[in-house]
Amino acid sequence: MAGDDLYNDGVLKRIVYNKLSSNWRSIMGFTKDKTGMVFGKLTVLNYVGMNAAHKSLWSCKCECGNTISVISGSLTTGNTSSCGCIIPNFKHGGTGKSSYNTWRAMIRRCNNVKDKDYPRYGATGIIVCPEWLDYLTFEKDMGEPVGDETLDRINPYGDYVKNNCRWASVKVQNQNTRVRKNTKFTGVIAIGNKWIAKITHMKKAYYSKVFNTIEEAAQARKDLELKYWGVK
Repeated sequence: MAGDDLYNDGVLKRIVYNKLSSNWRSIMGFTKDKTGMVFGKLTVLNYVGMNAAHKSLWSCKCECGNTISVISGSLTTGNTSSCGCIIPNFKHGGTGKSSYNTWRAMIRRCNNVKDKDYPRYGATGIIVCPEWLDYLTFEKDMGEPVGDETLDRINPYGDYVKNNCRWASVKVQNQNTRVRKNTKFTGVIAIGNKWIAKITHMKKAYYSKVFNTIEEAAQARKDLELKYWGVK
């Protein structure tokens, strides 16, 4: 009988949990409740769940009238303070500099929900550190790129912060891409229940043969890196 009571109690708890609104879940400690809080031009309306990267999302209303979903961390750091109707002040005297154009693009893809690249950056939780919201600080920390160098995050899953960024050539950046969601190896792609390696060199893609295991494809990727990039 006691076992039945324990089972019924457990079932009841699960039912109660599932009946709780997402806001109440946050209030009870699953995530800090931000309902009603104001961040810049955004007022938090309610908790809407987790994104694909398991980060908390909040529905927010902007002073301009638009409603958007924002990652919790972007609100608390000040990285997102509007729906995109305002962006940092670009009048810093950097017009014409490569670093300035790079800085503007970085800010847009992390902060502006209307930017075409926002889904791959800001929406996944990648942020620009508060210090770099000012162009002059970014320029002081990074200097100017040389040749074909562009801004690269050393840890491609990390944020735009000084110790995670560098100016890097296209070749270096091609070796430092984020891994596809369906594999644990860079440059290895699943095709049904088979695997294939891919590499890009001089703007052209090269592929290995198809393998039965991911490990074989991963070794083929290393062989391609040695052949086309000279990397062992």
